[in-house]
Amino acid sequence: MLRVENLSKHYFIKDKKGKKTRVKAVDNVSFVLEENRSYALVGESGSGKSTLARLILYIEKPTGGQVKMDQLDLSAMSSRELRNKRADIQMVMQDGQSSLDPRLKIYDSIAEPLRNFIKLSKKEEKERVEALMSKVELPLEILDRFPHEISGGQQKRVCIARAISVKPKFIVFDEAVSGLDMTVRKKILDLLLRLRDEIQSSYLFITHDIDAAMYMSRNILIMKDGKIVEQVENISALSEFKHDYSKVLIRSLPPRTPGHRQVKI
Repeated sequence: MLRVENLSKHYFIKDKKGKKTRVKAVDNVSFVLEENRSYALVGESGSGKSTLARLILYIEKPTGGQVKMDQLDLSAMSSRELRNKRADIQMVMQDGQSSLDPRLKIYDSIAEPLRNFIKLSKKEEKERVEALMSKVELPLEILDRFPHEISGGQQKRVCIARAISVKPKFIVFDEAVSGLDMTVRKKILDLLLRLRDEIQSSYLFITHDIDAAMYMSRNILIMKDGKIVEQVENISALSEFKHDYSKVLIRSLPPRTPGHRQVKI
């Protein structure tokens, strides 16, 4: 469904002397994500994960390579075609509050994608918004509030409701549970797993936590210094990772993690 071919993104930065240095944030990355499957992309901060996510959604243009969805090259699309295609590719970012327009009430935040991509009557829109609130397990009384008036966990659920509102084929979750306390984090992960079965979308779950990645998916990509250094499909145990960097990520898991205690590397 989604094919990434030799994708690269290079930046130039200047040092104190004004000399330019090329930084390869994403370096010749290729992989295929199949329909109705979940994938997790794991790497430390600065590994290039978020840049790769922005390239996949064509928020940023690549230095080289292609992103194809349903065999269509996103770079070859007109602005109008790309805008329409965005209904098929949605994203949930790390910071729920900054992802929501502070001027919009929660109702309008959820209704916004519906208004952009689907023609509904006011009654149909209201019914859809309320159904989405039920899906993400939020009370209807917060629909009249602004983002800063609800909790971080609720903000995240609103962002998820927005993403699934137009029934996309593919959703990118970029550190979607980072910064949440453990109880809320677990509830959000369980919600995403339930919704995946309900809406039949493909997921790319981006995280620095290999434990959370395996909770969300059996198809794991490991990223380091802009490259995919390992890809494991249908994984069932941490011991199946072979790359040295993957083992470093496993060793960084806290002792309370059952998988960390059981796996010898």
